[in-house]
Amino acid sequence: MLKTPFAPAVRWTAAVLITLLAATACDDTGARAATVPADRVTGAWQTGGGTALTLSADRTFTASGLDSGKLAGTGCPGGDTGGDWAFFADDGDGLYMTSPRARSGSEIGLSFAEQSDQPCRLTLTVVDDGDTLCATSDPETPCDLGVRFTRKD
Repeated sequence: MLKTPFAPAVRWTAAVLITLLAATACDDTGARAATVPADRVTGAWQTGGGTALTLSADRTFTASGLDSGKLAGTGCPGGDTGGDWAFFADDGDGLYMTSPRARSGSEIGLSFAEQSDQPCRLTLTVVDDGDTLCATSDPETPCDLGVRFTRKD
């Protein structure tokens, strides 16, 4: 193998580029998860298709239309529904699960008061510095369902 004085610099540059690419990874819509405090996500949210969601400061939520349109395949209850919400957090054992004690986060889990025959596969990913909540079925890919909730006026 031919050794050149530039080989270590090339390896270092490649390592830096790979690290930067991994650190800025996002889905194909350009959405990047943002960690925000709970007060940034409480309030009323809606989609362009009429699905509505209200996250309250007491960690309860109400929703309507979570079984319509692009959300139909998530297994979530339809009509008017509700339950509890929480940010996902590391529980200390390396498990990433919803924690009612988490004061901030980038992913929100919904726990429904009514039980369904199938589990609801819906997580809300906080994007756009907290201005948008994306419906997500795969935590590795924010906004994979193509449904975005924005603040209701």
